[in-house]
Amino acid sequence: DYLNHLNEFVVLENRYWFETRHIGGGAPPIRTKDGWLFLLHSVEETNHGRIYRASAALLDINNPQKVLGRLKEPLFSPNKEWDKVGVVSNVVFPTGTAIFGEDLYIYYGAADHLIAVAKVNLNDLLETLKANP
Repeated sequence: DYLNHLNEFVVLENRYWFETRHIGGGAPPIRTKDGWLFLLHSVEETNHGRIYRASAALLDINNPQKVLGRLKEPLFSPNKEWDKVGVVSNVVFPTGTAIFGEDLYIYYGAADHLIAVAKVNLNDLLETLKANP
C-alpha cells in the first residue's frame, strides 16, 4: 500500500540544474528556530559523468512534508583534489553535522575515499533558505 501511494510521501523532487539525475538524504535533520534544516545530496548528470553536490532545505517544524525554503544553488560542490579524485570521483556527500556557536560544520564523504568537513554560518544559511520559498 505504501509503495502504491509513494508520491504522497515525497518531500523534495529534483528541480534545479544541479539535480538533473536525482536528490537524496544526507545528514540527519537539525531542529532550528526556523524549522528542520535538512542537508541533502544532489546529483548532476554530465557528459563527463556524475557530480554529487551538497544542498539544503528548510522544512516546517510541525509538518516536515511542507518545504519552507530550498537552495537554488549547491551549498558546496567538489572543488578540492580530495573531492574530485577517489573511488568515485566528483563527490561531496553530507553525512553528519555539529554546531559550534553560530558555525555549522558539515562532515561529508569526499570522492568516496575520505571524510572531510565544510563550515557555514548557520544563521546565514537559514536566512538564505527562508528567502527562497
